[in-house]
Amino acid sequence: MTISVQDLLRHQAWADALFFRAWEAAGAQEDEDLRQRVDHILSVQEVFRKLIQGEKPELNQGPPPIFADLKARCMASHQALEALAVGLGEAELARTLRVPFFPEPPCVIPVQDALLQACMHSQHHRGQCMTRLVALGASARNVDYLIWLWKGQPKPRWDAS
Repeated sequence: MTISVQDLLRHQAWADALFFRAWEAAGAQEDEDLRQRVDHILSVQEVFRKLIQGEKPELNQGPPPIFADLKARCMASHQALEALAVGLGEAELARTLRVPFFPEPPCVIPVQDALLQACMHSQHHRGQCMTRLVALGASARNVDYLIWLWKGQPKPRWDAS
């Protein structure tokens, strides 16, 4: 069975857009827990993208940005990841990189697994964010991969309308 990293990244963008619409509809844009967790999600996506591109990654420090900035950053992150993934051939996907957060023993993984980790990490925390929305009285959205497939692999829709 083969699932492309590009498909997982497209699903992730769709799921994040659905989450942001649910977050906005809930009127919980100021929720500190959601803002911190989304900031973390985006920081990790950016770290893996930078590692793949051979850049030095840095984690975001300080208070989490406001909702509008997080949403804009998320959209930009997905555009950058999609553009990166489109240009990756088999050899590049197999190229290894070292994840600096796990120094001993060194964590060395293929680029394909780095992209998979970025998707899986985001999925994990997105679920936590949906649970937080429910705790705040909102309705969670089902962002399962299967739902995305069933709906014909729609593109992300970031606007609230």
